[in-house]
Amino acid sequence: MPKGGYGIHSPFVFDLYTGVIACNKNEKVFESIEAYRKEMLGCDIGIIRKSVAESLNGGFRGELVKLSRIARTVSVPPHLGRLLYRLVNHFQPHVMLELGTSVGISSMYIAQANPKGTLYTIEGDEAVFGIAQKRFQEMNLANIKSICGTFETELPHLAKEVSSFDFVFIDGDHNGTKLLQYFDVILPKLNSNSIVVVDDIRWSEDMEEAWREMKANKQVSISIDLFRCGVLFFRQGIAKQHFMLRYGPF
Repeated sequence: MPKGGYGIHSPFVFDLYTGVIACNKNEKVFESIEAYRKEMLGCDIGIIRKSVAESLNGGFRGELVKLSRIARTVSVPPHLGRLLYRLVNHFQPHVMLELGTSVGISSMYIAQANPKGTLYTIEGDEAVFGIAQKRFQEMNLANIKSICGTFETELPHLAKEVSSFDFVFIDGDHNGTKLLQYFDVILPKLNSNSIVVVDDIRWSEDMEEAWREMKANKQVSISIDLFRCGVLFFRQGIAKQHFMLRYGPF
């Protein structure tokens, strides 16, 4: 697995890796997002997770859970949030989708990277959804459109309403079978400039298998394995290629 851009024979991927993925530039917006994370991590308030789905990530359903635990175990880590920001900021996608809002940290990174774009984010837990939505309003993130419901129900409805998905971040059910189902719904709405980021591709054997099937899809031209997450591109007119690159703390 390359530590840098050396050995990458694709000019597109080399420029992407050196200028976007591995870039360590700090942005002012990161400070407010990480201040919110710090607030959540230090919060002693407990909520009863009320899911509209049959099951929940982390096994919290029906339990009294502190917000600090949710922020610590469910939210994306800072290095992944920065990656999402840089990808969106670089490519400037118009219609963006997130499956799994949680307390809204990843949503903030995505939305603030392109204020002119629209981020649709779907969350299945009503209590967590309310917390995230309130903070979006306080931060005046008007380009975030929050949807409370199951991915199985809300994603097909949304797919019928939008012309395309230009950027997708999937961080919801850690279930390989469901991941492929969501991908099937999203696929017809992708275009040659679309980007799909899949988190936790090594969560389980079935998630790894789902990732392998996704990158093998004939519409995928470039797939990048960053160990924790995977990135898919759908550019036309180029030979299919797969890359394993180093990113983040190990």
